[in-house]
Amino acid sequence: MRGLRVGEQYVLLARVGGRYRAIDDQCNHAGCLLSGGRLEGSAVVCPCHEIAFDLHSGRNLTSPRVCGDQRAYRLSEAGGELVIDLLPPTEGSRQRSGQGR
Repeated sequence: MRGLRVGEQYVLLARVGGRYRAIDDQCNHAGCLLSGGRLEGSAVVCPCHEIAFDLHSGRNLTSPRVCGDQRAYRLSEAGGELVIDLLPPTEGSRQRSGQGR
């Protein structure tokens, strides 16, 4: 699990089940960096308020009434390097993929 700064964006990159996942690193509840938290299975637990977020979807797993979901990013590989898609998904791609946000 590692926090990265990509331009103005903070991204959490984690390896789960042999695959890399990426979500917003700044918790949307208090701005704490999730990369300072702990990995529990396929979730990251915020170090400030113990809220767990799914690393596949960014979904808040423990306290949805306290804060929303984290944005999840698509990853791809190009030339042996990971590429993080920071652009927001279009409405049509959200409907086709079944992923919210």
